[in-house]
Amino acid sequence: KALERHRKDGKPLKCKQCVAADEQTEREKAAKRKGDDDNSNETRKCAGKCEKVLPKASFNRNQYSKGEGKSRCRDCVEQSVKDESANQQKSKEEKITAARKKVDDAKRSGKAHLILVAESELAALEAEKVTGLKPIKLSAGRGRGRGSGGGRGRGRGVGRR
Repeated sequence: KALERHRKDGKPLKCKQCVAADEQTEREKAAKRKGDDDNSNETRKCAGKCEKVLPKASFNRNQYSKGEGKSRCRDCVEQSVKDESANQQKSKEEKITAARKKVDDAKRSGKAHLILVAESELAALEAEKVTGLKPIKLSAGRGRGRGSGGGRGRGRGVGRR
């Protein structure tokens, strides 16, 4: 989505850390604003981990609109974002570790094509970790030896007699 916006509007691209920092500052601003509109005495039980009965000001607009039993307070939402981020990071580290093991196994086998495949997968995972961009698999397309009319004996003159 960010790349599409960049191409459409010319806005600069942001790295994952910058995006996360912007989200954090936005949540902090929202937490500061929550006391400003505390004119109602409505309360609701948080459906998150805390399960506390809290005033309406403790919920953001999106969560509060979900209704009783489904809405989570700001603190629970913040904690779940942190937990999800930690789980994703752990999963990426596990994939990289498995890819490194695959590279070692391929090197022990001594087969060049297995080494190439394993090194490519490792490089893609490490690049995704750094940039946040997933690799794009190129299709077979109409390159050499592929597509229609690409084999021996099917060049000029076939079927024209």
